[in-house]
Amino acid sequence: DGFPRTMDQAVALDKSLEVDLVIDLNVPVETIVERISDRWIHPASGRVYNYSYNPPRVHGKDNETGEALVQRDDDKPETVRKRLQAYDTVTAPLIKYYNDKGILKSFSGTKSDVIYVGVNQWLKNQIKN
Repeated sequence: DGFPRTMDQAVALDKSLEVDLVIDLNVPVETIVERISDRWIHPASGRVYNYSYNPPRVHGKDNETGEALVQRDDDKPETVRKRLQAYDTVTAPLIKYYNDKGILKSFSGTKSDVIYVGVNQWLKNQIKN
């Protein structure tokens, strides 16, 4: 997720400012699908639970009210996969564009706290230079 998301946006951005660093976070599709599809909500309050790292005390029930949790259609695995396919189709040319310009740095992984360390250190080094 980020900006620009399309080649038209990238070209327009290049006309208004000089982009000198681009970060690509390369996370496997199944990792993203798992994280998003583990998300369930309590519609009345907006409370969000995630079975991977913030599960409700009772499976399928809101911690405060005991009411049923629901999964948004956008969070269902098949929907997430379709959205990611569309995203990849639109953004793949951007990866090539910025890589060809020599300003793309890609970070791969499945854990946010691991990827963050690499991104943070790389950015600190870039700022020093």
